[in-house]
Amino acid sequence: MTLEFDKVYHQIAQMGSTLAFRESAAAERLQAVWDRFMALNDNEAIWEKIMVARNHDAGFRGAAPGPGPLIEDCEPFTAAFALPPCPERGTILAADGSQIYPDPHGSSLYYLTNIAVFVYHHGDEGALPEPITEPQLFYQDDELKDREGRIIANAAVNARRSIFEMQLLARETWQRNEAAHPLISISDGPLLFWLGKEVSNAAELMDNYHEAMGILGDLDARLVGYVDQPRSRFVINTLYLMGLEDDAITRQNLMTTGDMEGLDDRIIMRHLLRAGDRSAIMIQQSPQNKAFKDIDEAREIAFFYMNLSSTYQDPYLARVEIPMWVAKNPTAIDQVHSLLYSQCQITDRYPYVLTRADECAVVRGHEKAALNEMIQVELLKNQLSVETSQKLAMKVVSRYGRQQHTGV
Repeated sequence: MTLEFDKVYHQIAQMGSTLAFRESAAAERLQAVWDRFMALNDNEAIWEKIMVARNHDAGFRGAAPGPGPLIEDCEPFTAAFALPPCPERGTILAADGSQIYPDPHGSSLYYLTNIAVFVYHHGDEGALPEPITEPQLFYQDDELKDREGRIIANAAVNARRSIFEMQLLARETWQRNEAAHPLISISDGPLLFWLGKEVSNAAELMDNYHEAMGILGDLDARLVGYVDQPRSRFVINTLYLMGLEDDAITRQNLMTTGDMEGLDDRIIMRHLLRAGDRSAIMIQQSPQNKAFKDIDEAREIAFFYMNLSSTYQDPYLARVEIPMWVAKNPTAIDQVHSLLYSQCQITDRYPYVLTRADECAVVRGHEKAALNEMIQVELLKNQLSVETSQKLAMKVVSRYGRQQHTGV
């Protein structure tokens, strides 16, 4: 039985009208939200309110003016910054990864990560880009099983892949310390990274992550976590906080955003940022970011929004996360700002280096099939049985080789 599209069509139509109504309602609220945002012209008042939330242990997850530590050092919260001149030379590295999850129904239990770093020599027409890939196969019991002896969750594989991405990015950046500066090292996704309970060796992995970040900090690399089409609500949460009386700043009250519920920061940033602009630098308020700062103040994560569109395109936003060693360096900020925008004009509104890193890292279906065949050959060469589960076998039959039942 395949998907019966006639039965789902009316649901799709309803989805379209619902989303259209939501967009229309958001547009109607834009002016009120915009006026509240533009009124946030006092960084000291914002910080005072945030400190009240901290003292009340209210679980605030908003944006604070940055980079600090002195309030007079913070950029105006409502400011937009135009595109600065682009450096003539530079070295841009981007990391991405993919994985094959462990399959309990396969002929052998394993998982694989494939990490790629793509190196682009900005301003050097004679230097070819460099693709680097590092596949790793995991098949030992201590790599495949958790403390209870269960096959590790897909989320644990994802976490390990993210650690490997940062490690390879750090290694390849280190090896290019003599290349043209600035060194821009881009990770696909947020820098503010933490591990859940499903990851059994979380403490060790986080140590590895911070060690890699430390290497990049020692190099003074312009480390970036690139978040495409963000739906974060940090600025909205701050707007809501600023409208509360001090005694109303409680954990329960901050679980909502009142009349701004359902909105995210895009409604403001699309209105604020022209083509090529960035927002002010802001600092996410969260226990995870505090943990990063406690390890090393230079690793506290700041961010800004960017509009990657060209002049006649609709706004297209990214959130750019940076560690504090970058956030406090105005020259570094200008370099990140201009070089990211330059990259996004090569491939329509998305960094060229990340596009190529993804291309190098992805493991396609036919490659997975070839890998499984290679593993089966090796098992047979070592006189090991090759057996897949009947569940998998029946899936193959039902999907690709159905025949009429003729009896037994």
